[in-house]
Amino acid sequence: MKSRENKSHNILRAFTVSSSMTLLSRITGYLRDAIIAAFLGASPHSDAFFVAFRIPNMFRRLFGEGALTPAIVPVVSEILQNDKKDKEIQSIIGTTMLVVGLITIFGIILAPYIVKVLAYGFSKDSELFHLTVTLTRITFPYLFFISLVAVFMGILNATHHFFAPSFSPVLLNLSMIASLIVLRLYIQPVYALAIGVLIGGGLQLLFQLPFLKENKLPFLPLFDYKTKAVREVYDLILPSLFGLAITQINVLIDTLVASFLKPGTVSYLYYADRLLELPIGIFTISFASALLPSISSKAIEKNNEGVVKDFNKTLVNCFIFILPSMAFLLFFGSDIITILFRRKAFDLEAVTGSYKALIGYSIGLPFFTFNRLITPLFYAYKQTKDSVKAGFIAMWVNIIMDIILMPLGALGLSSATTLSAIANATFLHRFFIKKHYALSLNDSIKKSTKILISSIIPAIFLKTIILNLVLPAETFILKVFLLFSVAILYLFLYLTCLTLFKIEELKIIWTRLQRI
Repeated sequence: MKSRENKSHNILRAFTVSSSMTLLSRITGYLRDAIIAAFLGASPHSDAFFVAFRIPNMFRRLFGEGALTPAIVPVVSEILQNDKKDKEIQSIIGTTMLVVGLITIFGIILAPYIVKVLAYGFSKDSELFHLTVTLTRITFPYLFFISLVAVFMGILNATHHFFAPSFSPVLLNLSMIASLIVLRLYIQPVYALAIGVLIGGGLQLLFQLPFLKENKLPFLPLFDYKTKAVREVYDLILPSLFGLAITQINVLIDTLVASFLKPGTVSYLYYADRLLELPIGIFTISFASALLPSISSKAIEKNNEGVVKDFNKTLVNCFIFILPSMAFLLFFGSDIITILFRRKAFDLEAVTGSYKALIGYSIGLPFFTFNRLITPLFYAYKQTKDSVKAGFIAMWVNIIMDIILMPLGALGLSSATTLSAIANATFLHRFFIKKHYALSLNDSIKKSTKILISSIIPAIFLKTIILNLVLPAETFILKVFLLFSVAILYLFLYLTCLTLFKIEELKIIWTRLQRI
């Protein structure tokens, strides 16, 4: 019993550290995006940068938040339990350096073809196309740095260290801010941003090294791809990359389609996605990362009921944060975008376009969360091929809906991504219960429905009584104060509704957080 309590305590402590650092990252990320919006707005230059940065950033999510780190955690945990073998861990580092190094070199060489595939519409404007290619070549080495960060993240997480990996994105944001402010005095702002990405990747990598050394963990590479550890890690990674990264692949498909629409559409999707990343990063990814070690150990013990119980508890706990986030973004997203970004080059048209994209993305937030939480179950049972099947189906749903909804612009493309996430969630659940173990969601659905109602009622009430209260405010400080006041009032009403619905998880979360 005591062991179980300690595990629960460790999960919550890990979630707290990870989520708090992610919050700091999102705050500095907002400052970064606000500065980008001020200098570039929603323009061809911003479109070119976001397309260029999205390429290595997609690989970051594929490896870091998608496949590499989760695959390393159980493998390294087993290595450390069986009399730590530095060579096994070093072989993972060395092999990753070789693979990602080659990808980086080819990415730089083939940048024109990559840009043409991902944003073919840009090829109609030679100046815009060449700018995007140049920016892609500058930012692509970021992939090399961040992939090694993902490896070190998995090694540190295996020892229950979450601070360094969670804090490192802050360094990227600060690097981009500093580069834009300083280097724009000498070169064009869009090139200053690209250089900031490259510097930020290097800083993120260097930041991990002292913590690895402090925990007596290896960080030097061993170029041996034949070790057992490498085989186990890449056996998990290779079949799951596509399935786990389906959301990011859909974003790239959206970018390709958006490149044929009016200028600024790519930027609308970017700013909307950035707002969506706040609840996903703070809550969804933090819960999933903290839960993975617990689920893995139960699966090894063949404690299937324990796996299902942990999943359902985590799903409900996460929805307590995610569903009100969804409701607040839907009803007050326009106010948020106005306060965060509307200044200088970012005009009212950019606000409207970004908000339409945010509507489509926000509706899919619960399904993005479900997909991110159910994925560790496939890792726990070392069966990741099923997620590939689900992802393949979801990708085609996204492509078809992108074409159908293309006339709706940014709203249509973001809605297509949400429909794809719904399909992905449906098939992930179906494949898991078919191949592995019954995963009943009845209790979770009942509780989530109550949480959803508790989230929407306060939002409708507040939007009705304070309609157009925030936007007309004359000063930035007053707008922030009004929106913050609305958020506090919304939180109070939401918690009141949860209490009336007798959602016991709320009390459990509060009690456990007080013990940390």
